[in-house]
Amino acid sequence: MMQKRIAVIGECMLEMNLGSNCRNHQSEARLAADLSFGGDSLNTALYMSRLGSAVDYVTALGDDHLSDWMIRQWQLEGIGCDLVKREAGGTPGLYLIETDATGERTFHYWRDRSPARRLLDNPAATRQLFDQLRRFSTVYLSGVSLAILSPYGRECLFDFLAEFRHGGGKVVFDGNYRPRLWSSETLTRKAYEQIYRLTDLALPTMEDESALFGDTDADSIVSRLRRWGIAEVVLKMGPDGCLIACQNHEPHLVAAEKVIPLDTTAAGDSFNAGYLSRRLAGDSVEVSARSGHKLAATVIQHRGAIIPLSAMPGTDQQA
Repeated sequence: MMQKRIAVIGECMLEMNLGSNCRNHQSEARLAADLSFGGDSLNTALYMSRLGSAVDYVTALGDDHLSDWMIRQWQLEGIGCDLVKREAGGTPGLYLIETDATGERTFHYWRDRSPARRLLDNPAATRQLFDQLRRFSTVYLSGVSLAILSPYGRECLFDFLAEFRHGGGKVVFDGNYRPRLWSSETLTRKAYEQIYRLTDLALPTMEDESALFGDTDADSIVSRLRRWGIAEVVLKMGPDGCLIACQNHEPHLVAAEKVIPLDTTAAGDSFNAGYLSRRLAGDSVEVSARSGHKLAATVIQHRGAIIPLSAMPGTDQQA
């Protein structure tokens, strides 16, 4: 039986933050760092759980104590972790953040051996995972979720999503495009068109779509995605708000809240969470967009991807 739950597929890595003074202390034998975790899909899953949605996270981690710690933190946030695969001898991917005196951030990644990259490489385990996912009402993934998979795993996922939709499930895709994760733009465009043609609700970003497909304006992006059969398109345009196009409605803009950002990390991820939590609860696209903007506006006034629970905005929205 299909559950009223959303399964979020992706990768979450350990995060180390060196702060702003480390570059001036290169001779130090030791550098202090804060340890946390982060990932676009995990950020969305966590915020959705805080907003009351029933969410499971689908990924792969190692069997080490750091993987244990990550799972415990997700469970404390109310995220279902039964579909987190554990790889014997594996360890999570890692990224390190350096921040200079002006607040500009530099990222360094160690993710080539991340177990999440092999999530769908074992045929028997993959079939079992897909059987479990068929019980969910919605599957969510991002461009990063696609990029880290092997070509074999990616094609398996496309085949499953086609069957999933045929059985009544809904697919949500955030176009989060990270060029360094792909071997070529040609391959990326092909993969993105494949996933978009399997998508019911798309959450692209104008900057990413323009970079990958060469679109020159918001209307052309929305028109292309609608031609590919997507019933609901929510084009994120940063401080300009979002352009929404869905069946029986002309594209229309929902303005963002005007705030001065401190750190734009997870702006799109948190918008997605606010929007989806309301849409899955049956609210209109306008109410859902305002919920997304409200959460994103709060998140970017704090440092880091995950804000304190006490800083979460109220979720009551007026139609």
